[in-house]
Amino acid sequence: MRVAFVLIPEKGHVNPYIGPAQALQELGHTVEVLAPGDIAAQCAAAGLPFRPLPGSSERPTHGAALVELIQDRERLAQWIGQLLLDDLDGQTARLQRCLGDTDVVVVDPLYYAASLAAEAEELPWAAVSNSLNPVIPTDLDSDLLQTVRGLQRPPGQYSGCDRLSPHLNIAFTTEALCGAVEGVHLVGPSFPLRARGDEAALQPLPDGRPVIYASFGSQIYHWPELFAKLAEANPGAELVLSVGDLPGPFPGCHVYRYAPQLELLRRARVFVTHGGANSFMEAIAANVPMLLSPMCNDQFHQAYFTKRSQIGLVTDLRTATVEEIRHDLTRLLEDGPERAAMARLSATYQTDGARAAARLIAGLAP
Repeated sequence: MRVAFVLIPEKGHVNPYIGPAQALQELGHTVEVLAPGDIAAQCAAAGLPFRPLPGSSERPTHGAALVELIQDRERLAQWIGQLLLDDLDGQTARLQRCLGDTDVVVVDPLYYAASLAAEAEELPWAAVSNSLNPVIPTDLDSDLLQTVRGLQRPPGQYSGCDRLSPHLNIAFTTEALCGAVEGVHLVGPSFPLRARGDEAALQPLPDGRPVIYASFGSQIYHWPELFAKLAEANPGAELVLSVGDLPGPFPGCHVYRYAPQLELLRRARVFVTHGGANSFMEAIAANVPMLLSPMCNDQFHQAYFTKRSQIGLVTDLRTATVEEIRHDLTRLLEDGPERAAMARLSATYQTDGARAAARLIAGLAP
């Protein structure tokens, strides 16, 4: 069977698919990754064939420009609409020409053109979500959900931003977080079977002090004032920061431009995060309570689940004082209720979601 993974070329929209793609190879299937951007190096390092798709975007995708944009509600709504709907007919037609010898298509459910192309080619397609969109409750509201409800999206069934599949829907979580969801397979977390292709070297950390790891992801990391606040609020832990292209300095901290997050979470006692869906999944699997400060989009959905499951604390680091942040960090370092709740939830995340997803995808073979 030939399986095409059609992805958006950003870390949060690539990394969770590496494991299922590798697992399909392990099952003997032929896999190819397609994306409208250059992720060739990561795919090669992960052992996955890659084909670039025509078309690219001039929208800001990371750094200071994106942080500025997400703080303007009107501009952010426009950016989301462009991401989801720009040149949809053209994208679909170009993708159709790339799927001629494909048997099954795995799509990022935000990439509407991928599912539309699969339907036009009469191919079975799996909506494999890199977010919690498929499992959010119907009464949850957010700026993101209000934005997408106002868009003229292609016909189909949706949950949040995701266009759901009539063939197969997969979310990388468990019933312990969200309960059973009709029509969605909850397979647990997705991790690579071998190299993910973007690993960084782990710097040595001294023993004897707990580790607080702070990252705002690979796109909206440009918050120098927040990293400075965290450094001032540090209650005596080893503070590890993932800062992207921020120049610093960050005295007294361990600093990465791009951090080996999976390894750091195995060492961390507290994770300070924006609440990206992958960071959220990885923290739960690693049994690390979170101080979560959502900035935009579905990060507020992860904040909702954090509060509901009591696996961490939710704050706004932009408005919180140093004293308030220090109080929250101190509380999470202790053996309190958040740590106990996280341990219970994390126990359900000790599953192989990548291989489980691959088996379900393989079941779509004609």
